[in-house]
Formats: sequence, C-alpha cells, structure tokens
Amino acid sequence: MNRNEVMSLYENEAEIYRALGDPVRLRILALLRVREACVCELVGRLPVSQPAVSQHLRKLRQAGLVGERRQKYWTYYAIRSDLPPILAEIVAILPHDAEDEAWLRENHVDTTCAVVRAPRVEPEEQVEILEGGAMIDGR
Repeated sequence: MNRNEVMSLYENEAEIYRALGDPVRLRILALLRVREACVCELVGRLPVSQPAVSQHLRKLRQAGLVGERRQKYWTYYAIRSDLPPILAEIVAILPHDAEDEAWLRENHVDTTCAVVRAPRVEPEEQVEILEGGAMIDGR
C-alpha cells in the first residue's frame, strides 16, 4: 500500500471527527437524541440561522452520523441507528438540556412549520404608529 492509499484509509474518520468538532453540531446531535426533527424545529432551539442549521446537518449526514427521511414538504433528520458503538457512546454522553428536551417532546411539525412563525402579538402589546411616524407602545 502506498502512502496515499494509507492516508485515504483515515479520511472517513477525519470527516467524522471534524463533524464532531463543532459545538452547534454537538447540540444538534443532543437534540436529535430526543427524537427526529426537521430543520425548522432545530432552528427554534439553536442560536444560528436556518441556512446554517441546514449546513450543519449536511456535514453530520456526510459524516454518517445522521440520516434523513422525507415526508411531504419536510425532511426529518435522526441519529443513525447503526452508529459504531464508540460514536453511539459519544452521542449518549453529550450534555442534556432539560428545556430543549421538553420543548422537542411537546412540539412537532405537523402540516405547517409553526415553530418559525412569528409569535402572536396580543392587542395590549401592539405598537400604534402615530402621524409623522412616531410609535406608541400599546401597553
């Protein structure tokens, strides 16, 4: 075996370790430990944009850590059930965030992605725009 062939043996492992080397991707794995989720659900829990979450999921998928399932308009991501034991253990020992886990158990995308909808503004919270562009808070 020549040097290039030997190095290519380690390329897959290097991709896995690079995927595990980002805190956002580790948090995504911790979230997916609870249940499969779509991008918009993950965006609701992460401090990054939707395109960034999609890119993180792409890297996790390419590394073989997560799989995807398409249903209607959504793609659901889940941790692969066939992970090697060492990788399954890494996922298992990631920190638990009780708030994230409870949110995922209580919220599911159904026919619309309610997670990314703007929150409903109660009438007393509405802002009134006055003549000349000045705003008054309705509280």
